[in-house]
Amino acid sequence: MQKKKKYLVLLLIVTLIVFISFYRDYFFRTVNAMLLAWDYDMDYPMPAHLRFFESFDYDTVLNLKWLFTLVFAAIFYFISRFTIQYLFNNKNYNRIVLLSFIGLAVISGLLMAIGWLMPSSLESMYEIARFLMGLAQSPVVLMVLIPAFMLAEKEQIN
Repeated sequence: MQKKKKYLVLLLIVTLIVFISFYRDYFFRTVNAMLLAWDYDMDYPMPAHLRFFESFDYDTVLNLKWLFTLVFAAIFYFISRFTIQYLFNNKNYNRIVLLSFIGLAVISGLLMAIGWLMPSSLESMYEIARFLMGLAQSPVVLMVLIPAFMLAEKEQIN
């Protein structure tokens, strides 16, 4: 019975990750489409649950995208932390999860700061920072850490 419970919990985690990943993609694509429509002075009908964005100006929406980037990264951190805790129950592994997400955010922030200080490199720094924050808003960190921790556990046994 214990194995069934473990598989059921893991199935729920995977389902949650898939749902949030698709919703995150939908969310940012929708907001970006609205911004693009505004760039060309066009209307873009937002879905009812995102219609509140229409009441903001362009710059506010851009700033809210930064906030939602952090929100989605935090959601994936908590899912990753819960999953690692559930699978391994190891405080050191939990710290590694935290440091992984903090590292991605700090490196992204530093790259953006470099881009702002050196405007000629802003676009390339933004692309790298965006890629790193994309990793933090996805299951990729978890997909790397689970096998790494499994390997570490196997090495400890041997």
